[in-house]
Amino acid sequence: MNRSQAAAAGIVVLLLFTAGAVAAPRSPKRVGTVRVSKVGGLGRIEGHGKIVAVNQRDEGIVALLDLTNPARPKVLGRFDAAEEGGHITAGGTPLDGDLAFSADGRYLFYARQTTEYSEEGLHVLDVSDPADPNEVFYQPQGGMLRVAYYDDGSSEWVVTLDAVAGLVVSRFVPHTGAVVPVHVDPLPALKVGGPASAGVIIDPNDPIAKRPLMFVTTGRTGLQVFDFSDPAAPAELGSWADIGLADLEVVTSKKRRLVYAASEYWFDRTANQVRPEIIVLDATDPAAIERVATLSLGLDPAPETRVQGIDILGSRLYAAHSGEGLVVFDLRRRKVLGQIKDPGVRNDEAAAPGAPYAIDVEATNRGLLLSDGATGRITVLRP
Repeated sequence: MNRSQAAAAGIVVLLLFTAGAVAAPRSPKRVGTVRVSKVGGLGRIEGHGKIVAVNQRDEGIVALLDLTNPARPKVLGRFDAAEEGGHITAGGTPLDGDLAFSADGRYLFYARQTTEYSEEGLHVLDVSDPADPNEVFYQPQGGMLRVAYYDDGSSEWVVTLDAVAGLVVSRFVPHTGAVVPVHVDPLPALKVGGPASAGVIIDPNDPIAKRPLMFVTTGRTGLQVFDFSDPAAPAELGSWADIGLADLEVVTSKKRRLVYAASEYWFDRTANQVRPEIIVLDATDPAAIERVATLSLGLDPAPETRVQGIDILGSRLYAAHSGEGLVVFDLRRRKVLGQIKDPGVRNDEAAAPGAPYAIDVEATNRGLLLSDGATGRITVLRP
């Protein structure tokens, strides 16, 4: 979510609540929680109004939740890719994936990833009835990890990052639900690695450039900035490739453009990269991107630790960390305010090595949502 999207959602800054957490400047509280999966863990979250979609990452299932009452979130319906189409043929098991809604909320794009990177692809779901989501189109496309949606006013587009195909831009045809690939950027090979090694953000009207820009991070290439005025032929404006990057947020004013990205772990497992950090890049001039800060979350390097997802609201950065839960960082004071760990019990069949195992944090107009890859729970937080 970029700053303009956050402002449009009318979201206030949300803080954490947990026993033993570092005291926060405001008195937040846990609003609600729901156990979405009783078997495995959860992954990426995407919201549209009162409806929230979450990936049951160990099961290859998308759950649709009603957050009309954030204190009592409830599951409305589910889409099971294996039952719906049986697209997997090589024995791959679900690993992760990503989600994006269309502008009208009728369609949900589910980029499904499995352990067989050459299998799976993009599922287009009609979720106009969240209690009964239906697949209307399927595009085979390797090990897809990220998906983003963009409406330019005359046409609709879907962008995917794939461990096999690379960066793919497709035209979306709403009356059929079809996606038609129109641009592929395959190099370098295997841009995307594990579940925390990529990110895509499309700003429909960048305040500085006065045109749409696309920001792409991958474990292999770092950051790339594209002019997205013609989605069928995105033009690279600049890049930064010192290290691989994962999930990202972009904060742009009229004079400065900052990119906050989690350090990546898949392609570079040195001690420096295992330590969870947020890399801050000044991309005001995309042709001369430079690192301006490295934010330490105060966490020690350890096996299987990484920042899985981030979001920014006002002066606070929220990081979903695989070993420490949700970490709240004050960008003005450059310090950690506290953290929250899911108190639930790890599901026996969850692939996550231990609990908590926060995967994604997403700001919606219903609250700040945190998904856990070990307990199968979503937690809703508000001040």
